[in-house]
Amino acid sequence: MAYFLIVTIFLAIAYYPEKYQFFAENISNLGAFESRLFSPNTTSMYIFIVGFGICGAMALTVAILYFFNRYLHSWYIKGPLAIVLALGAAGVAIPKDHDLSILHIAGAAMFIGGFAAFNAYLQITSSYRKHIKKEVEVSRADTIWDIFLSVVVLVILLGYFTIFALDWLNIGAAFLGPVFQKVIVFAEILALYFIDNKDV
Repeated sequence: MAYFLIVTIFLAIAYYPEKYQFFAENISNLGAFESRLFSPNTTSMYIFIVGFGICGAMALTVAILYFFNRYLHSWYIKGPLAIVLALGAAGVAIPKDHDLSILHIAGAAMFIGGFAAFNAYLQITSSYRKHIKKEVEVSRADTIWDIFLSVVVLVILLGYFTIFALDWLNIGAAFLGPVFQKVIVFAEILALYFIDNKDV
């Protein structure tokens, strides 16, 4: 799902009707009816809707797999988190300038927050398995790297909700919202890449 999300975002950027201001515009602008400068945004919007719809379907499939395969490690945590991701993706797929924009905003919080929470849980359980339970032999460098990734995803999770709240209230560091949003998405995807398959 993570890699499909990257493809969706960059395809939507490619078909955005004007130059997408990467550090000034939210990702949500790609899925709006109109661009920032009020141009029709039909192609980019459909790419965005279909892409997030597919991401939501993937997350729902993962949740179902966890719920029906209860021998999987921590299915009771990962399953509900995957449901949050699926619902979040469905909300994000609603254009931000639609009458139901509140569902888009809630979806964005659920999707990115759920993605960060899911990743943080995977990082922490992976570190616990390797360093506390010592199920596998790891080097000092691996230990430092695992701790670093765990701290990064936790800081990102807390930072996201702080920036989201400030952006929602239009105070303080709200201008950081679009930048931080992208940092979160790409950092979480990078961190997910380093998770052992056994921990997923």
